[in-house]
Amino acid sequence: MTRDNRVQAYTHTTVVDTLGGPPQPDQTILVADGVITEVGPSAQVPIPHTAAVTDLTGTHTLPGLTDMHVHSDGDGPGGQHFPALYIANGVTTVREMWGKPFLHDWRRRVADGSLLGPRSVIASPLVDGAPALWTDLPVDSPVITAVTAAQGRRAVHEAVETGADFVKVYSRLEREPYFAVLDEAHRRGITVVGHRSDNVPLAEQIDAGQRSFEHVHGLWPATSADSERLEAAMARLRLTSDPPYADWFKQVTAVEWEAVGSYSPEAAAALFGRLVAADAAYCPTLVMHSAIDLPDRIRLDDPRLAYLEPETPAMWAYVRDKVFEGGGRSAEEAARRRVLFDRRRAAVAAMDEAGVRLLAGTDSVTPGLAPGFSLHDELELLAGAGLSPLRALQAATIEPARFLGRDDRFGAVLPGRAADLVVLDADPLSDIRNTRRIHAVVFDGRFIGDAELHGVLSAASTAAAVR
Repeated sequence: MTRDNRVQAYTHTTVVDTLGGPPQPDQTILVADGVITEVGPSAQVPIPHTAAVTDLTGTHTLPGLTDMHVHSDGDGPGGQHFPALYIANGVTTVREMWGKPFLHDWRRRVADGSLLGPRSVIASPLVDGAPALWTDLPVDSPVITAVTAAQGRRAVHEAVETGADFVKVYSRLEREPYFAVLDEAHRRGITVVGHRSDNVPLAEQIDAGQRSFEHVHGLWPATSADSERLEAAMARLRLTSDPPYADWFKQVTAVEWEAVGSYSPEAAAALFGRLVAADAAYCPTLVMHSAIDLPDRIRLDDPRLAYLEPETPAMWAYVRDKVFEGGGRSAEEAARRRVLFDRRRAAVAAMDEAGVRLLAGTDSVTPGLAPGFSLHDELELLAGAGLSPLRALQAATIEPARFLGRDDRFGAVLPGRAADLVVLDADPLSDIRNTRRIHAVVFDGRFIGDAELHGVLSAASTAAAVR
């Protein structure tokens, strides 16, 4: 992919202000060398006579979207189609949450223009306790097991040495290695994000400096009127059957259900205030929870499977039935899960109301999810939970940019920001579902119109079929 180094003028579009101001109609956006140089009323912005002009009358333009929780696949022949799916869906930045060597190769190739794909920040391998939850499942990804403080510190060293942008901690990490990871990461100047540890109360993890928390699994004990007992119940979880993830999942869900029954608005407000005071973010991944809590939504004839490798339907069915237990729930358990999903949505709305920084993320490629496509589902779920369309958009634009310390370059349509743009055929502020109505994408200053976007998807489908 080659950047267009000519001055480009995108005229007569409505700019969505992700900083919170009203939308600005009939704007012209000038771009040079991959950077926005001017934004203003079309009648007032002078256009250089050498500029390439694109008339965007009737469109709405916002910054490129960010998915803050992805697990990209595609290492091997034909796999390079995978990152292009993000761009085809207007996702211009991703946070890769499970570090793998090929992701660093992809990032280099995106930077040099030889691969069409999003900008990325990349995690370390998962740092988990023993038994690590994913070690017996059909995933080919590295896990660092840390059961001592020394091993926790070594995990941080490995993350730094292998070029990870942050350390990802996982659910079964014990207290001693957990705090060693946080201490060593602070010393080395690298961020820690990830799951809440079953063995450390969530409030302690916030105070220790973990910068973001993923999913709405472990939130509930800390929001209960009986939080001390339920946090202790989390710490008592023991894995006794295979696969470990399925065993863990069943036990965590039982604690969740009990905690939801004793939910305390006062305890929740205190916890959310703690997150705000620590400037810690929350990435709820509601679309992932919708697949787990409501597994009948996972369609093995999903048309998006055309862009994924042929064995994906079998993997989806296995994880759904064997890990998430979606194939064997009683009517009572299914009803509980519907309640849990509704409570997750309510908790996200309460966090937003309290001022917690929310990050839009999907956990793609969880069964039922597809790279790029599922971020639009997440935005719809965030708005359905009670966020305004603007707040949902901010969770995928300016809030990730602020979290990553890049809000001077990304997250808004302003001079000096990178020319990563999504051009829509309808107003996302009137209906968040309009983020799917993509007219064009501008990535690093390159305009990718409707015909080329369809070509990207067609090529991805062809590549997936021959993998």
